[in-house]
Amino acid sequence: MIMDLLLWYENGPVGVFVRESLWGYPFVLTCHAVGMATVLGVSLMLCMRVLGFAKGISVLAFDKLFTVGWIGFLINLWSGIMLFSGSSSMYFFQWTFQLKIGAILTGGVLLKVVMNAVRTNKSEFTQKFFAALCMTSWLVGVITGRLMAYITAS
Repeated sequence: MIMDLLLWYENGPVGVFVRESLWGYPFVLTCHAVGMATVLGVSLMLCMRVLGFAKGISVLAFDKLFTVGWIGFLINLWSGIMLFSGSSSMYFFQWTFQLKIGAILTGGVLLKVVMNAVRTNKSEFTQKFFAALCMTSWLVGVITGRLMAYITAS
């Protein structure tokens, strides 16, 4: 049943556009890179600040950048769903894809945890611990996303 759904999506107009048109894949991949740079930039800047870099900038100032981060996330979500459509029957079963999705979800949750730890004045150790975990999650998401092109499903 899952494979039927994946094949339906993959062979639909979006999947065909991404997979077979001259500009489909490059355009969507470019959007994915821009979205990733935006959401990752905001997330990693916040985490680096919590870890002690750029101490002259208030951590709470990052609240204003979250709108930009959300825009990047939405671009990434849209473009990721489009990229997935091109080869969904293969990607769905890749351990790299599964780890990527898990790492991105974890990174998003941890970003919220980091900001809550800052807002509620949790200990500096707690703030730094969650910031380091958050950075690690986002970086695992990026690395495993890149590995998807080189590792087949197993």
